Amino acid sequence: MSKYDPLRRYLGTLTTTEITLTFQRVEEIIGVSMEPSARTYFRSWDNTGGSSAVRQNSWLDADWKTVMVDMENEEVRFQRK
Repeated sequence: MSKYDPLRRYLGTLTTTEITLTFQRVEEIIGVSMEPSARTYFRSWDNTGGSSAVRQNSWLDADWKTVMVDMENEEVRFQRK
């Protein structure tokens, strides 16, 4: 079980095709703070999955992808694949 499973479940319940979340809202959904790299490295929001890409796998497994990341305003836009 991953700490990002709640994000996967949340995205899976949506009926919209696109949603923008603040980093703070992502943390509210998962119930804990994200790793500091989520606020520092743009690449940590890319759509490359894999065994060590726990955060990315949460949206990829829910059939979503990131289409915009605003590091300055701490926002991420997801779009249904």
